[in-house]
Parts: sequence; C-alpha cells; structure tokens
Amino acid sequence: MLRVEHLTGPVLSPVIHDVCVAVPAGATHLVIGPIHAGKSMLLRHIVGLEQPLAGRIYLEGARIDDSIDSNTQLRRLRSRLGVVFEGSALISRISAVENVELPLLEHSDSSPAEARDAARELLAEVGMADAGNQSADDLPRSGRRRVAIARALALRPAILLLDEPTQGLDAHSAHEIDDLLTALQARYGFGILIFSHEVRHAFGMASEIYVMADGVIIARGTREELTASDNEIVRQLLHRRGTAA
Repeated sequence: MLRVEHLTGPVLSPVIHDVCVAVPAGATHLVIGPIHAGKSMLLRHIVGLEQPLAGRIYLEGARIDDSIDSNTQLRRLRSRLGVVFEGSALISRISAVENVELPLLEHSDSSPAEARDAARELLAEVGMADAGNQSADDLPRSGRRRVAIARALALRPAILLLDEPTQGLDAHSAHEIDDLLTALQARYGFGILIFSHEVRHAFGMASEIYVMADGVIIARGTREELTASDNEIVRQLLHRRGTAA
C-alpha cells in the first residue's frame, strides 16, 4: 500500500537517512521514537512537503515522490493519502463542517450540496454530528482531533497518516480516539501509519513498529520482538510504557 525505500532528506540538509517503511493494505504500523528523532520529517516527505535527496516513495504501486512527471497524477495520488497533522491543523475561521468538506470541494467532482452532505455524514461517523456549525476554536481538543480525522477521510484515502494523534489528550479521550480509528479502519479498510513519541501506541493496535532515533530506523518488529530486543535505546524506550519518551 505505502512503501518508502531508502529515503534520505531533505535535499539541502538531510535529517533522515536511508529510511525504509512498508505498510500493507489495511494494516496499522507505528513509527515511534524520542522527540526530534525525525518522525515528523519522514511524514513531511511522504506527503510531499519536503523534497528527498535520495530514495523513492510508492503508494499503491505508483511513485508519489517529486520525481514523478505529471503534476496532475501526483495530486491524484496524494489525494489517496489522508493526513492528520499534529495539533489537528484545522482552519479556525471556518466551521467544522466547512473544514471537512474542503477536500471534497477542492479535489473531487462533488457539488457544494453533495460535499456538505458528505461532510455531515463524516462528522456523524466520528461522533461530532452536533458540532458541524461550531468553529474549530470552539471545540475541545479531542473534538478537534475527531474533526481532523473526518477531514482526512473525506476522499476515502488508501492510507491514513497520523502525527501524534493523541498528544495532549487525557487517557480516556486518547483511548476513545484509538477505538474510533479501529472502528473506522474495520469499516473502510484503509491502512494506518502513526508517528508518535508516546510509548502507549506501541502497546495498542499496531502490528508492526519502527523505532526511530537520530533520523534512522534502528529497529523494526512486533511489540513482542521489540520488547525482547537487546538494543539499549529500544529497551529504554519501550520499558517506559505509559510515559512520553
């Protein structure tokens, strides 16, 4: 579904080096590591906000890095990526429903009425049916996260990328977001790639975990395999379950 091959970047001053990640269709994988390990930079490369120095990125078998020839094709492929940025990144001056319908108005053939109806349905699916007319600033932090998930799913992506999806949430709200993602994934079959420094994600729904430090992947495996690792960085990270590394 998503494949990153030997990625190094960005061009002018590389922060990540020789990174390889692969997420099968319908799977949930996790990139975990300390703050400033390079996780967000990897995400920025996948969604095209940074240009790699070397390496390739494939989505559903087609390249989506900047070497692709057709800008139209690149935009189409990137529309298959749903992204929830750290802090939700909603547009504060417009309502929740307007945030969710925006991708449909910009990247689909939906009419304004169709986009509005689809956005309201998505808000209902994430438990925000009554918040459509509220501005992002008026929503609680967990509500903004739910609206951001609805917006990321508007174009029915093949894979959902989430940067620190539960950061700043209390334990109850964080588990509710986890349960919501599991339910939506079961319904629609998209893959999930989570980028986080929160160790709790390693003990959640991820079937494969990549441990990142200093811009490189230092370990990869299931949580059982990594828990038994003799790599000191991995051991220190995973043995701090329930804390922020």
